[in-house]
Amino acid sequence: MQPGDRVSKSALGRTALAGRSQDLSPALRTLLLMIYGDKTAAEYSEMASRLPAGRDGFQRLIELEMIEVISSGEAAAAPPPPAPSGPLLVPQADVVEMKATHTIDEAALQRLLYPEFARTVGELGFRGMMLQMKVERAMSAKELLALRDQVEAAVLKSKGEPARLEFSKRIDFLMSQ
Repeated sequence: MQPGDRVSKSALGRTALAGRSQDLSPALRTLLLMIYGDKTAAEYSEMASRLPAGRDGFQRLIELEMIEVISSGEAAAAPPPPAPSGPLLVPQADVVEMKATHTIDEAALQRLLYPEFARTVGELGFRGMMLQMKVERAMSAKELLALRDQVEAAVLKSKGEPARLEFSKRIDFLMSQ
């Protein structure tokens, strides 16, 4: 095995992982799970040295034929895979185009309003717990503004008219931005 050789799971290794074979120790199983065939033998050896199985575990997987080594010469000499016959699959052909639910202005307004609502409701303490959950679920500025009357009523009840008026003025100011 040369440092530049590719390493990948063998059919036996894939079967051992799929069947949860007891033939492998947990440390070897972890190392085998991390081998995808995208690195060279040197890279996998270095990676194995940082795991409990170590480089000896990497060598043990090769001896057990759980992983196979593809020499760099074989990989270069191997013929390219045959071209697929028939139409090519279109990536993400089944994805449905979605329309935006919020405008950029609405998103910016929501970013301005949310901290104010969260801070104010948070200051209510235990009384504002249910209201806090509603604020957290609000996904737009429109939904936050729908909660405005409830928040103002809770602030009025808890802290009085001056606090309610201050909250109302801050929201009005943020909406004017």
